[in-house]
Order: sequence, then C-alpha cells, then structure tokens
Amino acid sequence: MSAEECLWREHVVQRLRERDRKECENFKEIIVQNNRLIDHVAQLKSDNLKLSVENEQLRNAVSTGGTGPNVAIATLEKKLLAQQEELTDLHKRKGEHSQMIVDLNLKVEQQKELLSEKEHSLYDQQTANNRLRAEVQLLHSSLEELKKLNTTLLDEHTALQLAFSSLEEKLRKVQDENRYLLERLMRYRAKDADKLNEENESLIRKRLPSLFRKRSAKLKRDLEDAVRESNSAVNPIVPAPSGTPLHRNSSPAQFGGPAGSDDEIDEASINGAMEALAMNDDEYISARFMGGEAVHDGVRPNINTSIDTLKAAGYLGQPNPTKIFMKFEAHENESHAVRWSPVERMVATGGADRKVKLWDVGKGSTEPRAVLSGSSAGINSVDFDSTGAYILGTSNDYGARVWTVMDNRLRLAWLGLGLDLGPCLSDYLPNAILLLPLAL
Repeated sequence: MSAEECLWREHVVQRLRERDRKECENFKEIIVQNNRLIDHVAQLKSDNLKLSVENEQLRNAVSTGGTGPNVAIATLEKKLLAQQEELTDLHKRKGEHSQMIVDLNLKVEQQKELLSEKEHSLYDQQTANNRLRAEVQLLHSSLEELKKLNTTLLDEHTALQLAFSSLEEKLRKVQDENRYLLERLMRYRAKDADKLNEENESLIRKRLPSLFRKRSAKLKRDLEDAVRESNSAVNPIVPAPSGTPLHRNSSPAQFGGPAGSDDEIDEASINGAMEALAMNDDEYISARFMGGEAVHDGVRPNINTSIDTLKAAGYLGQPNPTKIFMKFEAHENESHAVRWSPVERMVATGGADRKVKLWDVGKGSTEPRAVLSGSSAGINSVDFDSTGAYILGTSNDYGARVWTVMDNRLRLAWLGLGLDLGPCLSDYLPNAILLLPLAL
C-alpha cells in the first residue's frame, strides 16, 4: 500500500513539475527582468527618499545662510529630476512588459487550442487510415475470390459452349428428321385423301348415278375456268374427269345448287335422312342440292320445305353463320388479321396500330393476354407455328417479325425487301407458308 502511495505522489509531483516547466519556462526571463525592475524601483524610491531628506536639510541650511550649500542643493535637484524621469521611464517599461505578458498568455492559450485541434484531427486521420486499410484488405480478398469465380465461370462457359455445339448439332439432325417425317406424313395424308375420295366417289356413283355424270362434267368445266382465272390458290381442288375422285368436303354449291351444309356426306347419314322423311333418291337430291326443285316429273312439287325439315332433324346444317358468338374491339384502328392458336383457345389479332394482340377466349369472354410490339407499320397478317410457341407477323413496312408466346418478346425482325427470308424463318416456323411483301 505504501509503495502505491509513493508512486501516486511521485506521479503527481512529476505532473506538477511538468506543468511548471510548460507554464513558467517561457516567461521565466520576463519574470526575472520584472523582479529586477521592481527591486530597482524600490532602490530608487529609497534613494529618492534620502534625497528628499537631504533636500530638506539643505533647504534648512540655505535658510540659515551660506552660498556653498546652494550649489549642492542645485546639484541634488538635478539628480532628483533625473531620478524622477528614470522612475517614470521604468513605470512605462513596466506597463509595456505587463501588456507583453498578457499578449503572450493569449498566444499561449491560442497555441494550446490549436495543438488540441491538431491532436484531435490526427486521431481522426489515424482512425480513417485504419478503416481504409481494413477496407483495402477486404477488397483484396474480394478481388481474389472474384478472380477464382471468373476462372470457374470461364471453365463452365467453355463446357456449356461445347455442350451447346453438341446440342445444336443434335437439333439440326432432329429438324432434318422432322422435316423428312413431315414429308412422309403429307404423302400418307395425300394417299388417305385419295382413298377417301375414291370411297366418296363409289358412294355417290351408287346412290346418285344419273345426277353424278351431269354434275361431274359441269364441275370439271367450272374448276378448269376457276384455275385459269386464279393467279394463286392454297389447297386447290384438281379437276378430274368423271372417273376421278372428288374432294371429300365438296359443298352443294360446287354441284350447281344453292349453298347448303358443308357436313360430310356418308351413306349412314343419307340413309337416315331418307328413312326419317320417307324420301326417295330423287327427292333427297332435290332437297339436298337443288333447294327443292323437281329433277323430273315424278318428284313432288311441294318439296321446298324439305331443307328446313332436314335442318331440324340434324341432317342438314346452316349454310352460313347466323348468330354472333362474340364481339370485341381488338385494336384502336382497323383490324387487319386474325388467327386461332393451334394448341389452346387463344386468338392473335393484328391491326393498323402496329401491334399484335393475344386474346384468351376460353371462358366465353375475351381477356387480353399480351400485346406484342416492335413493328413500325400496320400489321397485315399473323400466323402461329405448329406448336403454338411462335407468332409470325408481316407489316406494311415490307418486314416480318417473330415473337415468342411464352415471354412475349420480339425474337427476329427482317425487312423483306427482296431478301430470302425462308431459311431464316424455317428454324422458327418450319410448317408455315410465308407470304412476305417484296419491294417492287
């Protein structure tokens, strides 16, 4: 305990000595000079007092008589005046020294404040320096990690590029195989259509022998005239002589009669209609294809009501739509194109507002699904691919664009000014028939 008290006392004494050294060292000489001047002033005061006493004595002596003392008195008076002037000068110098001490004290206080500010600023700078050093170290470690991650990503990118090249080659092979299979499928479908046409021909020959020859010849002439007049047609019906098959979906209008149903004519439906209405072959032909007009003299003249009877019985459909199922405003201006999706209940429309819009009609009402933009002119036509994943649209700026249905993004865009766009678009729409506008 005594050792701790000694240390504490020594520490206090050391601090006091340090304080005395800082506060008194700078003013020690001034204080010594001031003390010397004070002592000198005290000495001058005592001398002045002695001179005053001597002066009184001399005055007394002069008053008593004698010339010798007068000279001494004059000398002493001169000395007294000189001492008084010196005393005044010393007082003046004392005041100047006091003012100097005050000024120096103020400067010392200012220097102390400046020193404290410098110390505080130095502490802040050291703290900031330490923080920046830590941040630099952290950034160095992050940089090393990013370099390692970049190397890993480059390796993964190389591996993915190799895998992509392999998958692209496989995709090309699959597309070639798909194209070959589609060609085979189309050939098989053509054979099936020919077979069905032969069956329909045999059925019509069996049930309608007299009318078939007349209508076949007339149909042949009409189709030949239509083919000569038309510049281009999609899925044309090839004219054939009386011995060649007819198209399965041939409508009554093709046989020269009024527009009737486009339903398929098979033997079961014909027999059912004739048995339900108690009609013979000529009466059924008149009602089905000629609107009730008599084919020969043996047909009943009041057969005009047979069409309505067939419609009511379900054997003869309406020739044209008679009721609007749904109506909505698709675009701000004119609507130029519409197309059903091949895989879902969705409709794509294109109009003069330079947009392709997708509408969901599966719930009995139209709900906007997406708006596809990117065209610089009005949309002329739209079409889906066979999977319903891509939409092709052509516009008035002689361009064609492809959008994806999943994310509604524009994938490809071309200005079809005489360019061969078929190889480019076949990757997206392999089964689509591309009719692109060409610059004249």
